Amino acid sequence: MNLPAIYEPETGLPALLPGGAGQARSSDERISLRYLFSLLRRRQPVVVLTLALCLSLATLWTSALPRIYRSTADVVLITGSTDVVPNEDAQPREGPTRSEEVETQIQLIRSREMAAQVLDATGLLRDPGFRRDVKVPRSAFDNIRASIGLGGSDQVDMEAVDVTEIRRRAVNYLGKRLEVTRVGNSFNLRIAFEDAEASRAARIANAYARLFTTDDARERAQTNATAARVLKSKVDALRAQANHDFAEVQAYRNRHQLLSSQATSLTEQELSAYNQQIVNAEAEAARDAEALASARAQMGSGGPEGVGIGAGSPVVAALRSQRAQLVIRERDLSQRYYDNNPDLVTVRQQISDLDRQIAGEVSRTLSGLETKAMASSQRLASLRRSRGGTQSQLQSGNSALVELADLEKKADASETLYESYLRRYNAVVAGSGSEQPSARLISGATVPVLPVSPNLPLNLALALVVGLLSGAMLAVVTELSYAGLTSLGDVETRIGLPGWGFVPAIRSIEPHADTPMDTLREYPEGPLSEALRNIIVSVRHSMSGSGKVLAITSAIPGEGKSTLAACIGRTLALANERVVVVDCDVIRSQLSKRFCAPEGEPGLYEALHDESRDITQYADASSPLRIVPITRAFPKGERLTERGRLDRVIARLREEFDVVILDCPPILPIAETRTIVAQADCVVLVVRWRKTVDRIVKAAIRQLTGRTLKQCGVVLNHVDMKKQVRFGGEDVASFYTHYKGYYR
Repeated sequence: MNLPAIYEPETGLPALLPGGAGQARSSDERISLRYLFSLLRRRQPVVVLTLALCLSLATLWTSALPRIYRSTADVVLITGSTDVVPNEDAQPREGPTRSEEVETQIQLIRSREMAAQVLDATGLLRDPGFRRDVKVPRSAFDNIRASIGLGGSDQVDMEAVDVTEIRRRAVNYLGKRLEVTRVGNSFNLRIAFEDAEASRAARIANAYARLFTTDDARERAQTNATAARVLKSKVDALRAQANHDFAEVQAYRNRHQLLSSQATSLTEQELSAYNQQIVNAEAEAARDAEALASARAQMGSGGPEGVGIGAGSPVVAALRSQRAQLVIRERDLSQRYYDNNPDLVTVRQQISDLDRQIAGEVSRTLSGLETKAMASSQRLASLRRSRGGTQSQLQSGNSALVELADLEKKADASETLYESYLRRYNAVVAGSGSEQPSARLISGATVPVLPVSPNLPLNLALALVVGLLSGAMLAVVTELSYAGLTSLGDVETRIGLPGWGFVPAIRSIEPHADTPMDTLREYPEGPLSEALRNIIVSVRHSMSGSGKVLAITSAIPGEGKSTLAACIGRTLALANERVVVVDCDVIRSQLSKRFCAPEGEPGLYEALHDESRDITQYADASSPLRIVPITRAFPKGERLTERGRLDRVIARLREEFDVVILDCPPILPIAETRTIVAQADCVVLVVRWRKTVDRIVKAAIRQLTGRTLKQCGVVLNHVDMKKQVRFGGEDVASFYTHYKGYYR
């Protein structure tokens, strides 16, 4: 082939790529962010379609889901005393101050009892819509059936449901849709209710808040009323009992003459006085008896003069003083006078009188001692008798006091219990009607405008995430399972044959015309022409010697081999090459139809059967290209290569043209193709870009001989240059955006 110097082939024959047809990946290929990004760009339609499907399903499902409206009411717990009437005896009642107490209030709101009160307060059981929702809650499928007119047959027969059962279900319905939360660490409770109807949600939330704020006061009012009734009857009974016990105490005291509880103490004091007096009396009696005995002994031994008890008497002392004076005078007179002296006799007579007086006085004193001793003895006996009576009285009083103490304790207990109940009754009566709630409503529930479920933005966001992840996973799976050929690198690594180039799809390049042939004619310096020249250079580099015959085939039909043969022929012809294209596809004859070969005129059939005449050729209207078409149908069963006729035609064309291009039938459906391509110096295997899988191409090349494979290369056809850039390969087409502006 005569081409400019830049297109001249190099010497030598390139060796086949190592690894053969079984190699699937080059040694330097690795997974990287760039590779993943390129993969997602290649599979962008898969990602987009998956994402669109997920968003569509999310939108449809969201529109089908039942609308749920949420309404909230805020109540605050009152932590101070709420008693209007002060209670001095009781400690001031404080509201909940601990988390446990607040949680208790929350559980009170969530209780089934509170739900039952809400049902009664709102009259929801009389609402047919509420009863229907309780019996059969709305679902997305109900909405879908209703939207297509199939929901009328599912009406619920509410009359067949037991009243007790529907009430139980209604309580469960309220409990499941009620939410009570504490706002932060404050004493503010937020009561939220969700329902299919906005107005009903607000009404139920307000009912819960209202009942909770008044429930405590109402309960305490009922409790106070009940307590007042109970306490009234109890106070009356305790009053009667206390009076009866007090009367028994008084009667017992009267019977046993116990004027006070200190009666025994007085008796004990009296007994103690008796004991003291007896001791004194005993001492006095002993003293008197001893004095009497001593006086008697003195009287017996010494007479009246020897009685010492008389010395203490002032009379005896005076008499004895007189006697002493008379004795002194009697002595004096006896010394001077004789015994008959009258003075002496008179003195002696006076002394004798005084002795008689002294003796009489001593006798009287002794009698007084006897009397005193007798009186002391009698007094002692009397005291002892009195003490015995007092002891008996004390013993009887002690026994009575034991019984009295028991009666008094019983009476005191009755009185204490009566006073306690009386104070409690008075406090309850005073506080009745003044009960205050322990919570108050600070924000009532309003009718919501927008539903909280389904949440379209949230569902779309989730669908977006799920769609992106699913699309990415599907793209990866699709890419991993994809067996088509995208780049020349895929051809070399997965097929084992050299990639000689690519043919861009004309719609993906600029400039371009309506057809590839027109594009070559109108834009000879355009990207399509340059891509074909690149294929020609690759083909000539792979040819050995001065090969002229180029066979263009494909594994299966529809790969665009006939168009490629015509385009390469026109490109070479426009480069002043003598080129002829022979249509060897006797079944389809696409090349002949493309150049509008006249039917019935001489063509390939005549060239094969009449070697004496020249081979009829037809000229291309837009270039010096020559075509040998099939102008008539071959007989059934006849093949081109029979008896070496095609060999001889090719040999004759070699002598006349610089390049002979054979448009061969596909390899897999036509067995004769293997014989035709064996006669060529070089074979171009056309593969449809990202359509024909590698298994088909491998099956085709297995049909070729080793000699043919050495001169065989692959050309990717119909390459979308815009998409190829996104696939991130390393061949020329992958960098089209960098040089597409170079063409004109």
